[in-house]
Amino acid sequence: MDTTVHAGPKRSFRVDEFAARNSISRAQVYVEMKEGRLNARKVGSATLITIEDETAWLASLPAMKPSAA
Repeated sequence: MDTTVHAGPKRSFRVDEFAARNSISRAQVYVEMKEGRLNARKVGSATLITIEDETAWLASLPAMKPSAA
């Protein structure tokens, strides 16, 4: 059995980690998944969001329109 620990950047995040990284609530993460805007994967009971899915989700968010000053 290979017990080597591979160092490097993290490639996936649990819901709590993803929420904290993106300054949104856990509930909003589940809304984003339910609405199909955020992809997630299941490994056993764990819900994981990959760095690629995080990047795609961020890129798909609407840009703010400049406010009239």
